[in-house]
Amino acid sequence: MTDATLLAVANSTDRESGYVGERFAQRGLAMRQVLRDEGDTPPTVPPGTSAVLLLGSAWSVADPVEEEALQRECSLVRSALQSGVPVLGLCYGAQVLAHATGGRVARAAQPEVGLVTVDSVDERLVPVGPWWAFHYDVITASPTAETLARNHFGLQAFRLPGALGVQFHPEVVPETLDDWLTRFPDMLAAGGGDKRALVAEARRREPQARVAAHRLVDDFLDRVA
Repeated sequence: MTDATLLAVANSTDRESGYVGERFAQRGLAMRQVLRDEGDTPPTVPPGTSAVLLLGSAWSVADPVEEEALQRECSLVRSALQSGVPVLGLCYGAQVLAHATGGRVARAAQPEVGLVTVDSVDERLVPVGPWWAFHYDVITASPTAETLARNHFGLQAFRLPGALGVQFHPEVVPETLDDWLTRFPDMLAAGGGDKRALVAEARRREPQARVAAHRLVDDFLDRVA
């Protein structure tokens, strides 16, 4: 792609797009980031937007922190899909995608933290992993969505025409994981993880994680978009 813009929606505390943003840039999309917690999210897709990326967040759609921000992002999703602009949602972004298209999100009793594998019906589009997970949320996608992957925790990936949502975090670089584990120690403890071991594993797996994330972006652009 040339002269293409990627509209990325993020929280001000979680702006890192990691390996996913890296691959979009390599594919020729210049990122324009807007911050959902600062009211920056446009309710309609801006002219010239080639794709929309909804990044993760400490927020949960199951218990909205800012209802107006959630509704603006859902409006953006619907506008993008109606305009033929593809949408990729990661973790909280996948929750928003589901909510905007008739699905729902519930809060789980225990979090899913660390490396997870998934049972995939399309391993080319969504490989089995392992992928990094960091959430308390269980997604039920729209009845019109195609389930792509699940595991014991629940739905992990789904597709709609022009959209892909994944509950896991393909974008995560070791520094981001370290930050999350530092900011949310109670979640780490509830998930039964060890911060030092998880960050060390993220550093060890960095080459594989980059390849997996790049492949996911490629297949999103080439098969979903």
